Amino acid sequence: MPMTEDNEDKITWEYWTFPNIPIYQTKLPQNVVDVLWGYIDKAKDVYKKTNVRFNGDLAGNINTSLHLEDEDTWFMRMVLAPLAEEYLNRQDAFFQQARTMTHSYNSLRLHKFWVNFQNKHEFNPIHNHGGVLSFVIWMKIPTHYSEQHALPLSANSNCKAASNFCFTYSDVLGAHQDYHINMSDVQEGWILVFPSQLRHMVYPFYECDDERVSISGNICYDSKLYNP
Repeated sequence: MPMTEDNEDKITWEYWTFPNIPIYQTKLPQNVVDVLWGYIDKAKDVYKKTNVRFNGDLAGNINTSLHLEDEDTWFMRMVLAPLAEEYLNRQDAFFQQARTMTHSYNSLRLHKFWVNFQNKHEFNPIHNHGGVLSFVIWMKIPTHYSEQHALPLSANSNCKAASNFCFTYSDVLGAHQDYHINMSDVQEGWILVFPSQLRHMVYPFYECDDERVSISGNICYDSKLYNP
């Protein structure tokens, strides 16, 4: 019997999504933020003595990046390692190749750890990182996205991006997608952890003479244990 409005059964749809890799985030406790500021102060002291910057290892089009020292591997042990182990175990299928290449399943280490001092007009172009997981920590954001997006260069745009942090990726249809994060002092003390190969960028900010300070780094499997 053909369906009519009188005898029509309700159709219930189910849906499913393709597996994907999540982004983890949290606001760091103040004691952790204080330790990181201590790392930054010591990096500045080293820079004053050596005048050596970390810029040559990075994609950033910014004036000053400095290497950070994770003293006694404190930050890795107390903050990064527990999250990284959980992350990689939950997303095991996505990271099997990295484990196979290093023949290491349990040893993680912090590889490259640095601070960026970004001034107005400076930017990080689209790039990715080495390692398995990477992170960014926003330490100081001197601008507010609402003011940046209200500037004439952004106000009349259909993509207000001044001062934004942005992930860029291909969706399941192969289309290019951007995921923008609007930046303000609300983000200070927050950390994002993401797959190192995920491409991202930092747009410049304008009309502010204060520095924007962020920390980044990479986590990798320690192949030295198996390939000395």
